[in-house]
Amino acid sequence: MYHLSSFLYRTVIAFFVLFAAVLLSCKDKETAQPVKAVYRIVSCAPSITETLFALGLGDKIVGVTSYCKYPAQMDIQKIGGYSDINMEKVISLKPDVVILQKEHQKQRDFFTRFGIHVIPIDNKTKSSICSSFIQIGYFCGVKRAADSLVEVFRSSLQSKPDLSTAPKVLLCVGREGFGGGAVQGAFIVSRATLYNEIIEASGGINAYPDSFPHYPRISREGIIALAPDIIIDFASSMSAWPCSTLVTDWNSLNMLPAVRNDKVFCIAEDYCTIPGPRILLLYQDLRKIIQSYGKRLS
Repeated sequence: MYHLSSFLYRTVIAFFVLFAAVLLSCKDKETAQPVKAVYRIVSCAPSITETLFALGLGDKIVGVTSYCKYPAQMDIQKIGGYSDINMEKVISLKPDVVILQKEHQKQRDFFTRFGIHVIPIDNKTKSSICSSFIQIGYFCGVKRAADSLVEVFRSSLQSKPDLSTAPKVLLCVGREGFGGGAVQGAFIVSRATLYNEIIEASGGINAYPDSFPHYPRISREGIIALAPDIIIDFASSMSAWPCSTLVTDWNSLNMLPAVRNDKVFCIAEDYCTIPGPRILLLYQDLRKIIQSYGKRLS
């Protein structure tokens, strides 16, 4: 059992450069052309901010949420949190466009009333993330960068597991009583999520067999019934508890194959829960874990 730390963000940047000349996009290009030159952009979510930087638009961002912390060196006006955006502050920044999540319906209506162009994006699946790259990039005049970023995703997350040999992976995004020395229940990912696509592209299969709900809560008994071969905790979604503590909790379920075979992992990096360009780093983490599965058993 160990804490998998990652410094692979440079690999993603290298991918972006490698595919800079590729112009392949997702099937669904649901976006409009810009109505005018875009010089001032407000981002209402960390994934959007990271997408803007990946597309080379960082110097045009004039407002971000307090949860937007990557790249670490950015010094941009804060507009509040994710759900409590200071809409008057946004208006004062005089943006050419505000980019927000589809869930931000109230904010979308407010900005539209003031004549501000709004781009609502969805990023719950690989396809919708690709569409968000296209929507943002095409509107802001960086079509080539958007197409290149899409190709990176398409080429990285296209593999499918060999069902005869793939290990069952339990991806845990939250737990009840974490850090208490025992696992009482867990919130895991279903087969209808982006994370399921990442598990499969990495060579594993989701230990949870259903698609709904997207993030089910399962009991201790339910976890035992799933009998995962690999367990992965996201520390960043559990109040940043130390990975060593989170991994130790699973020792209370030593009847699980993952626990018996020392296949419990923890990933602490924040990109695990931000469905933007850096989610490919999670793919690389999972791929490393899953590809080493057979070797460690032998």
